[in-house]
Order: sequence, then C-alpha cells, then structure tokens
Amino acid sequence: MNKKHMAAYCRQLALVVTLTLFLGAFALAPAAAQDATDVLVWSLGYSGDYNDTLVERFNEAHDDVQITYEDVLTGTFTENNQKVRIALENEAGPHVLGGVDVGANLQALVSTGQVRDLTEYYRASGLIDRIPPNLLAQVTIEGRIYAIPQNLESVGVFYNKDVFAELELDVPTEWAEYIDVLEAVKDAGYYGYTMGLAGGWPSALMASMFMYSSAGSEYIDVLSGTQPWTDCDNCLDGMNAFFGMVDNGYANPEPLGIDYDQSLDLFYQGINAMVLNGPWFIDASVSAAPDFEIGFFYLPAVNPATDIKTLGGIGGSIIIAEYADVDAAFKVVDWLTTEEVAVQALREVSVLPAFSIEVPEDIDPLTYQIASETAANVDKIGFWPVTYLPPKVFGDMNQIVQGMIGGMLTPEEFMSEMQETHSTYLAEN
Repeated sequence: MNKKHMAAYCRQLALVVTLTLFLGAFALAPAAAQDATDVLVWSLGYSGDYNDTLVERFNEAHDDVQITYEDVLTGTFTENNQKVRIALENEAGPHVLGGVDVGANLQALVSTGQVRDLTEYYRASGLIDRIPPNLLAQVTIEGRIYAIPQNLESVGVFYNKDVFAELELDVPTEWAEYIDVLEAVKDAGYYGYTMGLAGGWPSALMASMFMYSSAGSEYIDVLSGTQPWTDCDNCLDGMNAFFGMVDNGYANPEPLGIDYDQSLDLFYQGINAMVLNGPWFIDASVSAAPDFEIGFFYLPAVNPATDIKTLGGIGGSIIIAEYADVDAAFKVVDWLTTEEVAVQALREVSVLPAFSIEVPEDIDPLTYQIASETAANVDKIGFWPVTYLPPKVFGDMNQIVQGMIGGMLTPEEFMSEMQETHSTYLAEN
C-alpha cells in the first residue's frame, strides 16, 4: 500500500470510527420524553391552598398527564357559575371542574351540551357501587349521570366542652333536653345559639335545618314545588322552633347586625356555647385555636317522627367537559376518587368524601366522630335547599328569613311569603 492509499484508508477508518462513536452515543442517550397531555382545571373543589397541593401531588405522580391549574373563579357564586357556563358553551373552559353545586346549577351546565355523560364511566370503573343512591340521584338528570359527588357535608351542633362541664350538662338527644340546655346556658350568662345573618348567608340554611328537623322529607316536597309551603304544618312547627332561638333569648343579640365570621368569633371567645355548623368548621376551628375543647352532636329532632336527621348533602361535584381528552381527564378523576386521596383530604382539611372509604381511627377524634356518624346516617341527610330551589327563590328565601328574624314577619307570614315567591317564579318560568 503506497502513501496515497494509506492516507485514504486512514481517512475512511477515522470516518467509520467517528460515525460508530456518534451512533453509539445516540443509542445510549435516553429517549426524548413523550409530551404529556395537559388537563386544564379551574377548581378541584377545595380551598385555594389545598387545590394547589393536589395539583402538585398529581403532577409529581404522573408523567403522561399533567394538570394545568388556573385560579380564575374568584367572583361571587353567581359570577363564577356564569363564567363556567359561557366558557363551556364556547369550548374554552376547563377540561375538569370540581366543586360544582348539584341541583339547578348542574342542570344549567348540562344544558350547554358540553358536560360529558359519565354513566358508562360509572359502570366501568365501579364507582356506581361506591356512592350512596341518594347522592347518586342528585347528579342524575333524565336517567343519565353527569357529575361525581366529591364531598359530603352534614350540619350539627359544635359545643364548648368546658361550658358543658362547668354547668354539668349532658349532650341532649331529644328536643326537650336541648331546650333545657339552652335555658341552663342562658341562666349562666352565655348564649346558646350562634347566629350571624348580615348579608343573608346562612339564613335559609339555618331555617331549613329546623324545617327538616320537624317535617323531614315533606320539606323536600315543599322545596321541589310539589307541595305548597302553607300546607306544611310540620314546616311551620320547625320555623316556630327556629324563631324561638331569637324570641326566647337563646341566640346572641343583633343576629342581623353581624355576619357569619363575626358570629363564629363569639363562639371562639367563649361568649356563645354552641354553634350550628358543618365539617368545614373543624379546620377553621383549629386555625382559630380557642382555649377550650370542642365537642359535637346532631341537633335533636323537633319532631321525633321526622325521617331526616340533619341538613347537608353534596358539598361539590366533579364534571368533565365534552371537549376534553377523555383518557387524560378520566386519569385525573380516577386519581381524585381513590381512597388514598380521600383519606388525605379527611386528615389534612377535614373534608368528608361522598364515596365509601374506611375512616382511619388515628385521625383527629372530632373529625373521626363526624366522619363516622355522617357515613352511618348518609340516608338521613336532607339536602341543601339550593339543591331543589331555583337560585332566585333561594336568594329570596334568605331575605325573607331575615325579615322574620328582624320581627317584620311571623313564622306564619314567612310561609305565606315563601309560597307567593316560589309559585310566582314557577309560573313565570
């Protein structure tokens, strides 16, 4: 081989070696990650901080699907609902949305034609066997299921254990015993019933608690418009019992002059001995850190024959947009409805899941009591009035309750006002 041939050979060998090294390096390099599918979420139905926590946990646990979270629902209840509806109609909204109220609001969103029918998903995933029938009925429209109940809420009485111990009071289980407790608390210089109704909320909810406690399922017929308000004598008995909280001096003064948060401060300060509230109150009370231990009991029934034990129902539900990537959206929903995530929410923010789980015994005792008792009485919970009432009528109800508490209406006149308001709306719509 002459020098010319040797030089050519060396150049070819160098090229082969270089190419081999390049290809080998390419083969050993990790493959480029496949792009993840983004799922747009506007809310997961929890407080802002916990929404962020869930998004972070999901994204860390999944490579193929990632949640893009936008905190855009910052307006009023009505403004947020309108924003979601317009966004769905224009296929420009969230792919998955939590915290959706059932009843009229869910029906309005379904009417856009952009809320996915989840009936087959329920059957295929087995979710249909994990959700109590009365909760499932609230997300079913014309025989099809459009939402997943996310959390369960039930209202009861939280009480100051120190005051009860000081006055040697037992937890009441009957209405007459509850009145005796209120009298004893009043005589000792405390207020027994916490009430702050400035701004409307939670006037209709408190009134409904007492009407359920007296009328039971009959009150559902009234709310649904199939029975006149003025024909429900048991409802009237409940309203008289509610009005008695103010009329007999059991409630704090000027309930129309303070709002919900201010009324809670009276409880935290030890001025009021009891407060009617739901499981969300547990987390709030921990943050408030009162210097006494808090206990819980259900409001004793005004009417022992009532078939409803307490007020509550679905706190929020999850929907999937019709235009969403089905597989990606279902992966998010699958994860949100796992027992692991549900137990975490119960532990960390005292949110009770609407689907069956094994309530862990090592959680906060108050949370354990409420979660266990709520699960055991899920078929005896009367749903929020807004589940049945049109939003307009529900808003009017808050104002009419305020009028009664302010002494402008008697309980009988309240029932008449509600009948006129409700029947007028139904006739016009």
